[in-house]
Amino acid sequence: MAYLPREERRAAIIEATVRVMLADGLEGVSARSVATAVEGSPGLIHQHFASVPELIASAWQKFVADSLVEYDQAVVADGEDPIREFFGNHVDPERAAEVGLWVSAWAYALRSPEFGPVYAETLGQLTAALRRAAPAVSELAAERTVLLGVALAGMQRIAPEQYGAAHLEDLIAG
Repeated sequence: MAYLPREERRAAIIEATVRVMLADGLEGVSARSVATAVEGSPGLIHQHFASVPELIASAWQKFVADSLVEYDQAVVADGEDPIREFFGNHVDPERAAEVGLWVSAWAYALRSPEFGPVYAETLGQLTAALRRAAPAVSELAAERTVLLGVALAGMQRIAPEQYGAAHLEDLIAG
């Protein structure tokens, strides 16, 4: 890895971790896999992060923050329907890796006591974003929508023939 100031290097490591997560899920993240993606050494990763779970949490938060910016752009600037846009990745085959990442993160949150609260916090951020975009949607309805999105992402992985795009379109339409 070329020389970068410390904060830029840390940001590059986080970006590389997001790429690894999208390709291999959270279970594919290791100091070695991220070092390969960032063209550095595992020692470089450990200089910036005390543990792999800390690295995963930072990368997950970055992924969610970027996703929320994209969501806000679509509903505010582009005028997309907030609920429809929320489920947009579920029916777009080009976004399958992103949907899969939510499933991987859910599974990792179940196994990782350090990551569970981070994951729960990001679900709260999604709920808040949905509420901002659709003020008529109650807090409870927004939370239900977020949890439905996570469940549908999982079912797309578990039973893709049963939860294909056409069926998801019907579920989303209500």
